[in-house]
Amino acid sequence: MSRNREFVNIKDAETVGVLFQPVDDKSFETVKFFLKSLTEEGKQIFAIGYVDSPKIPDFYLLRKGINFFCKHDLSLFFRPEPVFVDDFIEREFDLLINLSVDNLYPLEYIYALSKAKFKAAKSLNGSDHSDLTIDIKTNRDVEFLIQQITHYLSLINKKE
Repeated sequence: MSRNREFVNIKDAETVGVLFQPVDDKSFETVKFFLKSLTEEGKQIFAIGYVDSPKIPDFYLLRKGINFFCKHDLSLFFRPEPVFVDDFIEREFDLLINLSVDNLYPLEYIYALSKAKFKAAKSLNGSDHSDLTIDIKTNRDVEFLIQQITHYLSLINKKE
């Protein structure tokens, strides 16, 4: 897998991919607010949520701009099979953000194979797929992860 790595400031990113796992209503609302704020900044957002259960609850269905998949959508090797996942992997986002606070293979699979120019996520032992990693050992909350990622992505200065 090859990708064109490039430092991307969150303000300069035009296309943003977001991966997440809604663990509860609060975390889902936090992610929705984050996606809305990025959209209001004029960014084109593509989001995928993984529900770690056999079925996607109705609460998550029909969310504009968010595709969901669940355990039922995984192959025998736990790879996500929906067509929208392949499209997401192939899209060359300016920025890809993984907001999952847990190590979930289906989301890590998408994240690792993505052709995004710049990738940001929580730190994972042994993973070299990220360009920016955030240590969340002291606070495993998605809101904290979003705050940290946006803070550090706003500090990046791209040298022309």
